[in-house]
Amino acid sequence: MAIRQLSLTDFRNLGSTTLELHPRINLVYGANAAGKTSLLEAIHVLCQARSFRTHQLAQCVQYGKPGFLLFGRFDEFKAGISKRGRKLEIRLDGSAVTRRSELVRRAPVNIVNANSFELIDGPPQVRRRFVDWYLFHVEQTFADAWNRYQHALRQRNRLLKDRRDLDLLDYWDEHLVEPAERLAAMRRRCAEKIQETLRVEMQALLAGFEFELEYRPGWPDGRCFADVLAAERKRDIAAGYTRFGIQRDDLTLRVDGRPAAEILSRGQGKRLCLALLLAALTRVGEVVASRISLLIDDLHSELDSDAQQRVYERLQDLDLQLFISNIEANLPTPLAAEEFKMFHVEHGIIRPRNSS
Repeated sequence: MAIRQLSLTDFRNLGSTTLELHPRINLVYGANAAGKTSLLEAIHVLCQARSFRTHQLAQCVQYGKPGFLLFGRFDEFKAGISKRGRKLEIRLDGSAVTRRSELVRRAPVNIVNANSFELIDGPPQVRRRFVDWYLFHVEQTFADAWNRYQHALRQRNRLLKDRRDLDLLDYWDEHLVEPAERLAAMRRRCAEKIQETLRVEMQALLAGFEFELEYRPGWPDGRCFADVLAAERKRDIAAGYTRFGIQRDDLTLRVDGRPAAEILSRGQGKRLCLALLLAALTRVGEVVASRISLLIDDLHSELDSDAQQRVYERLQDLDLQLFISNIEANLPTPLAAEEFKMFHVEHGIIRPRNSS
């Protein structure tokens, strides 16, 4: 669902305002540090109840204010997020919701920024987040399996850390194995689907490289997870935590049979990262009923002009709501003929500007 209207109060350095948004393309321009990224962050928080800049939403509260308030009108629903002290409140169509996933499922959002280029050489959790965003939106049972696994993992780790009631480990092992195997199967299928999309639709960005995306489970390949837990129990007790499991999963990225980080230049690596994201957006867009909002923060500083051209050409083909930040008041060339809305940000003040 496209965001039609955004209201924000006391968020970061931004002046309180209400903005009427375009369902397809929105250009946010202004000097560095003017507040462009904060506006994109506000949209992300509205859709996810989480920030892409900090783990603490309290940091998003404007200095000297008690809290922030975000409100959005989407095509078919309304959403509100308020943060005051330790309390975070999420409301959908005026009713409070207790599960963040209820909001996330209805308002899918993703972002392209400097952190997006860590998919190749960043830590494994970056690649797990990438896969899990995809799975949350395309696999109906993902959220339930994920919650069950995390609950069992917390309980098992508590027993291992305290080294008490260790006779309960059998019980929690049983509750860990089933969702772990289910999630591993989902992640494996995800890697296969993303690789298929890369090969078929992303060659303009990949420049003819033979690309391989392989899922690696967080336990020795080819072994049953239940057997691994049993065999490693004494070592887990000594360590005080569960050493194997889906929390250790990773994706292996290879180009022409070699690790991508070793063979690709920095510019080529960025293209591959964007191809991965575009492949995920393509697949998710085929499944979800809602239009995905994509936040693009300062892409011109990360890519050469040819890569930018190819990225925006691909984005033009996808049914997305785009929010593009830029220093200049110019749309990327492939989007220049499209209708859009434009917003100028200066010292935290957001003003609509005339556009096509």
